[in-house]
Amino acid sequence: MSAPIILPQWGMGMNDGEVIKWLKAVGDPVAKGDQLVEIESSKVNAEVEATADGTLGRIDVEEGRVVDVGTVLGYLLEAGDSESDLPDVAPVVGSASTPAPIVAQPAAAPAATPKGGKQIVTPRARRLAKQMGVDLAGVIGTGPSGRVTEDDVRADSEAGSGSGAVAAASLPESAVPVKEVVKLAGLRGTIARRMSESAAIPRVTLSTTADVTDAIAFQRELVGEWREHRIRPQYQDLVIAAVAKALKEMPIANAHLVGDEVRIFDEVNVGVAMAIPEGLLVPVIKNADQKSLLDIALEVRDLAKKVKSNTLSIDEMTNGTFSITNLSSYNIEMFDPLLNPPEIGILGVGTVDKQPAVVDGEVAVRSIANLNLAFDHRAWDGAPAAEFVRSVAKLLSNPKWMKA
Repeated sequence: MSAPIILPQWGMGMNDGEVIKWLKAVGDPVAKGDQLVEIESSKVNAEVEATADGTLGRIDVEEGRVVDVGTVLGYLLEAGDSESDLPDVAPVVGSASTPAPIVAQPAAAPAATPKGGKQIVTPRARRLAKQMGVDLAGVIGTGPSGRVTEDDVRADSEAGSGSGAVAAASLPESAVPVKEVVKLAGLRGTIARRMSESAAIPRVTLSTTADVTDAIAFQRELVGEWREHRIRPQYQDLVIAAVAKALKEMPIANAHLVGDEVRIFDEVNVGVAMAIPEGLLVPVIKNADQKSLLDIALEVRDLAKKVKSNTLSIDEMTNGTFSITNLSSYNIEMFDPLLNPPEIGILGVGTVDKQPAVVDGEVAVRSIANLNLAFDHRAWDGAPAAEFVRSVAKLLSNPKWMKA
């Protein structure tokens, strides 16, 4: 019998994926474990593998199309099967960068409401509409039986329907000569979608400073100690360790908001944003609270190498519980970082500056760090968020605990 090739869910935050490239053609022999199709989701590339031996019988989702988790991408024919064993083509919910599907199928006319007059909205579409301020009453559903999907909500929002926005079609094109066109596809498209979702979250950013003079001195002390490991200690290493400890002590920050649930986790998994020419990746340091400062530093260096060589695994990119983004090397003091949903907090690390300060009644030059915590105000409030970022600042100000 035929076996479906299904888009799996890699991590709690994954809702959909883009088919980047089919690695097998229809009719090609396939062995169990062979890579069939390359998928991009949540800022990472991965491959869906064959679950059985056979041949690739049909491709249902063409390259360049974004579809929901659980979508059947195609079918494998096992030994003795023929094309007659393939099921009928089912409608695929998603968006496409190219409109022509590989498998032709009659197009159903979209309807605002299905038979019976009651509008059917998927749960994810309802949550997205609430976040984006879209009135579902005016959204036309294009999913099975007229269901309103996330893509329908996004399309309605972009068109300005129900939101008071100016329709994109009404904006005149610029007469300025175009030098280059960068299409929002692949990694750039994934980032665009994720940032749109993040921007719709009611978030607040709290900014504070920390006296990290002792931490910077401790960092210098480690230069000699870490020489045998062929790495130099960085300020970011100390920040990651401090955040991990603060998350362990204040579990409310170590959580995801999923639907109407705040899910507080046992594991402290810290994502660290890393820039690449195409955009931004956030590899994850698992169980960071249980690792020494040296272990954290070694793992960050290893992940950075994999980011540059595009060899990060799915496991190294998923299941983060909190994120850090560091712009200190760009001489940025304060900024408003976007959340990495469903995480409810992200720490933006700014510059460390030399500033005069009063210490024990005397003016002294101190190293002052800038910290910016953005948090999802639906999941927690200003007071505990302020307490959390203050805890990180205190841990950085007194690094004795790192020496243990």
